[in-house]
Amino acid sequence: MSNIENLEQVSEVLEDLGYKVLHDDNAVHIAVGGAKNPFVAVATITDENKLAITCQVAKLGDLREDDIPSVQFILLDANTIIRPYAFGILTGSDNSDLAEASEFPIVLTDAIPIGDLCNDELASSMDSLLVALKASDEALRIGL
Repeated sequence: MSNIENLEQVSEVLEDLGYKVLHDDNAVHIAVGGAKNPFVAVATITDENKLAITCQVAKLGDLREDDIPSVQFILLDANTIIRPYAFGILTGSDNSDLAEASEFPIVLTDAIPIGDLCNDELASSMDSLLVALKASDEALRIGL
């Protein structure tokens, strides 16, 4: 496949790469990380025609309240190491169903322009996600 242009093609490429995926009309759900307790990454196509890959690593409420500032600093600092992924927190402005701060997901996210997206770029993004997940485990250990 030369250019990936839709979620069906994303799903096919990820399956070919050995990932377990579940594809619906709006997203591709991807099992990543360890076989025992994999994380679930979600791939969607944004209004800006980018493939957004988001993976929840924790909820804000999972952190000890006193450790939140330290963990946020560590995650922010890690962003330069885990590029192209970045840590973020999804809030009520991202999802109106999120009312309580303790429910705000801490995520890793990447956005790749669809126009010239090829198999190798998607594979590289998934490899980067695995590196970022390892960094998140190390960083979150402090506050969990």
